[in-house]
Amino acid sequence: MAEPQRPYGRAEYNRALIANALLSPFNVLVLAGMLIAGIALNAFLLVLPVALVVYGVAAARTYLDGEEGEKVLARERDRRRAALDEGRLDPHALADPIRTLLEGATQREQRIREAIDRAELPYTEVSVEVDRFVRAMEGTASRAQLLHEALAETPPAAVERRLEGLRAEEDPAQAELVRALEQQLLVQQRMESQLRRFFNEMERILVELDTVRGNLVSVSASTEAANQQRLAGEVRDLREELGAVAEGMSEAYERPDRPPDDPAAEGQALR
Repeated sequence: MAEPQRPYGRAEYNRALIANALLSPFNVLVLAGMLIAGIALNAFLLVLPVALVVYGVAAARTYLDGEEGEKVLARERDRRRAALDEGRLDPHALADPIRTLLEGATQREQRIREAIDRAELPYTEVSVEVDRFVRAMEGTASRAQLLHEALAETPPAAVERRLEGLRAEEDPAQAELVRALEQQLLVQQRMESQLRRFFNEMERILVELDTVRGNLVSVSASTEAANQQRLAGEVRDLREELGAVAEGMSEAYERPDRPPDDPAAEGQALR
């Protein structure tokens, strides 16, 4: 997964305003027109400093124009949002309950960004962590989708019914099949257990992400670095918990040798 792009900051906004003012078609045409006139009148060296002064005044006026600044900000945000959205997981490829959770995370990401933008907070670190969180959730949702599909194809209940039927027959010739089905049932039960844990943990994490947004709004009047670090740390903690859930889902495939409801084993999977 690619490293997320750093969110748009005030320094970058200022550079975009300067570039916009210097490259404004009207300002460039004024400069070019005066220089061409100077060449035509054979007075280029006399016109050049005047042209540069006029161009500088025009560029400064554009730079200080509030409406022009809003256009620049909207354009840059759209450009960077498009870059951030590249490679994002398509929610429509997921099962309904998984898609709902992922869309919920995306909505909370947008609300946090809006809170930062509207309050003009320099909370770059918070934005970075939120983007990393949603990217991590996309990866976890992809793993959950694999579990969901595997369980839909071979439900544990169906395997268990087949196993009970063979055991009732007590046919020695079916011993290998019974052992194979027992192993399959163990794996399917582990996947089922981890998928339930995914849904439970995701709902809790989304609630806590809402709390992060609430904390962000409540301190919007302050730009102290400590607030940014604290809120970014809260999102980082949630991302680490998300990683533990993803690791547990991986172990549903990798560790079929222990019972799915072993508390010690579950604790190890979520460390």
